[in-house]
Amino acid sequence: MNRFRIGFFKKFFLLLLLAGPVLGQAGAPAAQQVVVVDFDEVFRTTLYGRRIIAEFQQANQVLSDEFERIAEELVAEEKNLSDLRGSIEPSTFKEMALAFDQKSTRLRQEQEDKRVELKLAGDAAQSDVLQQFGPIFVQIMQERNATILLEKKQVVLVIASADITKEAIRRIDQELGDGR
Repeated sequence: MNRFRIGFFKKFFLLLLLAGPVLGQAGAPAAQQVVVVDFDEVFRTTLYGRRIIAEFQQANQVLSDEFERIAEELVAEEKNLSDLRGSIEPSTFKEMALAFDQKSTRLRQEQEDKRVELKLAGDAAQSDVLQQFGPIFVQIMQERNATILLEKKQVVLVIASADITKEAIRRIDQELGDGR
């Protein structure tokens, strides 16, 4: 009996899907046109998005290089401190070790703060870029008589003609270039 219900509901749902357009022609308001776009692909693929990504990758590399340099300096300083251990007073060594620990903790926190700041700036830049793309999305929607734009990854099933990702990338590159 349970199989019958599941089979019945599947067939009923399929019938509703197929009958929907026919039922919509009987004087009901026209169906809303929906288009989808893969925002991540648009961001990664357009000249504008690639420029932003490259700038942040470069900034991230500078930060990583700085972190490596600081880490190497701290390792050398720690080795020097360890070498001094037997040749200085224990109280002096303890003060120096505490100062080193505080310095290394402070430097690590500063680097982490810079990483968080860079991540937030990257997120804000991506949001700003997508706002720049908004008018182009609207143009494409109007040309297709669409009233709804959805993120492609949030859609279960989509017909290829409803996907405006490639068209959006082409137009964004044409109209905005790399955004400079």
